[in-house]
Amino acid sequence: MTTSKNGKHTESAEPHWVEWLTGAFCTLLVAAMIGWIGYDIHRYQPEKARFEIDVTGVEGQPGQYRVTFNIRNLSMTTAAQVKVLGDLQQDGAASENADVTFDYVASESKDAGTLFFRNDPRRGTLSINVAGYTEP
Repeated sequence: MTTSKNGKHTESAEPHWVEWLTGAFCTLLVAAMIGWIGYDIHRYQPEKARFEIDVTGVEGQPGQYRVTFNIRNLSMTTAAQVKVLGDLQQDGAASENADVTFDYVASESKDAGTLFFRNDPRRGTLSINVAGYTEP
């Protein structure tokens, strides 16, 4: 640590306790990050992407119905161009389809999407599935 006296600057022989504390904290932080990266590398297992889809809501709008959902990637593999298809069946009538494509769904992450239908999904059988994806 530098001290000033009569316009002259001198270095003290011993560092200030704040310098020791800062150095120790930074050392622990770097060690923790290296440990975390090592743990993540150790637990990684290459596998095919696995998805889980949960409908979170159905909302009526003029002329259409909005179906919101969450898609969760349960695997440690990132998927790109994830296409989600929604199929609505009502009383034996022709089915109504909607789809959305996610640019990517990262490994062990969750994303949200919306599908639009002309008919009320609450009055029929709605199925939402992943149709396909590419490996980035």
